[in-house]
Amino acid sequence: MASVELHKNYCDNVLSWNEIFLNFDLAAKSKELIKHNPIGFFVCHSAWRIDRLKPIMEDLNVDDAHLYFNITTVGENFGNHKDNEDVYFWQCQGISKWIIEDKEYILEPGDLIIVPAGVYHNVKALTPRAGVSMSKGERVIK
Repeated sequence: MASVELHKNYCDNVLSWNEIFLNFDLAAKSKELIKHNPIGFFVCHSAWRIDRLKPIMEDLNVDDAHLYFNITTVGENFGNHKDNEDVYFWQCQGISKWIIEDKEYILEPGDLIIVPAGVYHNVKALTPRAGVSMSKGERVIK
């Protein structure tokens, strides 16, 4: 099995809160799939539309991107889970803690973590935070 990769300061030209909220607003206006948990955790599936993200996606050779953000540290995330594809997560705002196979990784703006398919992971927002989860899967818009 492939191992988790953490790339500190992968790209410090991160998305701004304004770009994040405008993308979220467009997804809401378009009635696209938005997942949320109380209190203040959101996922929208159209981050690939953000122009400044496109060079990052090209560099990583991915074609799908989801925007994740917590506006508070008390919001529930997805808990311990695994994905069916490799996940490339680029931290853009705030700080998060990733717990993967009993190891902890702290992500700050600009950091990239790569989690192989099938590896259980859990993410905790240490501050309000936002980032982009990318994969080589198909885009889902509902």
